[in-house]
Amino acid sequence: MSPIVHGLVAVCLAAVMPAVTSATEEITPKAPVHAYVHPWNTVPLQPTVYGVNNEWRQVTHAEFPAFADKMRALNYQMLRFPGGWEAEHYDWATNRTPGWEHSPTVPGANSTQAKNAAANLAFVMRTAPYIDNPTTANLDALANQARDLVLAHGDKVKHWLVGNEWWLHWGGGSERAVKLRRYATVARAITNRMKAANPAIKVYVTGDWTQPDEFGSIKAVFDANSSWPNVDGIDLHVYSGDNPALPTHYSNIAPNLADIKATTGKSDLFISEWAATKGDSTDNKRALRSVNNMVLVMHKLIRAGATAMTYWPAPDIAPGIGLVDEADGVYTDLPHGQAFRWMATSMAQHSVQTTGTPETAASHNTVARTITVLVPAKTLSNQAITVHFANTALTGVLSAQAMWMPDPDTTKEPARITDVTTTLDTANNTVTVVANPGATGRGSSYELIRLIVRYQ
Repeated sequence: MSPIVHGLVAVCLAAVMPAVTSATEEITPKAPVHAYVHPWNTVPLQPTVYGVNNEWRQVTHAEFPAFADKMRALNYQMLRFPGGWEAEHYDWATNRTPGWEHSPTVPGANSTQAKNAAANLAFVMRTAPYIDNPTTANLDALANQARDLVLAHGDKVKHWLVGNEWWLHWGGGSERAVKLRRYATVARAITNRMKAANPAIKVYVTGDWTQPDEFGSIKAVFDANSSWPNVDGIDLHVYSGDNPALPTHYSNIAPNLADIKATTGKSDLFISEWAATKGDSTDNKRALRSVNNMVLVMHKLIRAGATAMTYWPAPDIAPGIGLVDEADGVYTDLPHGQAFRWMATSMAQHSVQTTGTPETAASHNTVARTITVLVPAKTLSNQAITVHFANTALTGVLSAQAMWMPDPDTTKEPARITDVTTTLDTANNTVTVVANPGATGRGSSYELIRLIVRYQ
């Protein structure tokens, strides 16, 4: 073979053959990125943030006990009843939804079942008849119904939510501003009558978290007859994600909720529906990829002042973001449910500030002297992450686990949970862990890592 031909063959082979790297190069993690936990920068973390929505249309009254048992296994602390749109059509006397186009053949749980199912409850009051047809008769009927429900259940039920997503109601074909005023008018009548029946309950009015200015218009209707002091807090539905092109991006949670609190003068925020949804995320994230966003959304909501939260959906009726899957009456954990349990069982007392890369969520239990950190690894690959604990003398790592899946987009399957190795540096109060190593028994992307550390 001539030297020229030999050279051409060598060039061609080099073009088609993969580069060879040493085993050491393949397994050595990248140089650490740095995340920071500030354990003494705290806001209260209430147990009532670990709540779920009842799914009245999907979970029948016969299936409800098994559903409630599963939610207890996730350590839930709050139940919203009867649900979202069900509530706007719900007949409390018959446990039916007459006239609703989505009314199920078999009804869901009744109010007695709900009251026996959870330590804390939130009941949702109807507003649709007045928003659709604003007559005095409808106004009085809804206010009287709410009063009667408080008299019947107010000893057990302490949280009362007025209406569900008024801006999405038909409203007789009215524009949004008209529906807002109708909602505020009926909410005022309902609130006043409920508080007259039982001043000890908490009443929340609702609005769109992406439109903070609208809360000033709602407040103005109440202020017209000095009724705003009867409102205890604000009810929000926060569906969020990581798509920066949308107003629902989770970076907007803190400023929007701050604006809502400033406009209303109310500090109690009940997030009665929330999730990191596919539609609010880039690349239609679901399963474990969505879980990586879920923990950040929850952390940002608590840091922004959420005092109670109820997740939607608990059963996987929006495939890929539910907490549990159901088949033949048996409920199976899904990644969102596994992450919910991690948070509900190990994150208590205080939510703490976190900074650095990657974004993390953290809590501080000053009684147990422990700090829990959740690290959504997202697309980091074989990446060392050093977590710094400010002004804290670490003494040990109590637990280090990774939640992972061979394909983090797989639905209807639980994630794997594996103990992982960490490096504790007590001189510098850091813990280093490798995320997404792609090794046997570990994920290659979108791992969720939980660290629980103790300090002296």
